Amino acid sequence: MARLCLPDSAVRGVDIKGARLGFTTSYTPGRDGTVTVDNPAHEKALRQLGAFAANLGGTVRHSSGYRCDKCGHGSYFARCGKCGTTCKREDQ
Repeated sequence: MARLCLPDSAVRGVDIKGARLGFTTSYTPGRDGTVTVDNPAHEKALRQLGAFAANLGGTVRHSSGYRCDKCGHGSYFARCGKCGTTCKREDQ
């Protein structure tokens, strides 16, 4: 089973016709924008159309970044992008 995102937010769904029996399977994205695909052949067809694997891993723990003492601007870089001074690292 695979969770895939369709290639564009304008795509409302994809219908795939089976090669052996001729049945049509409709894949319509849910609220989270993903479709669940059980058939490996259908997954391959959707990937050829531009679908990609959904990133469902959650958040990754990382450093919280830097905060400028002078202007208060937050950044992921040690130098402030607003005023150019050196920022202090924020604690998590």
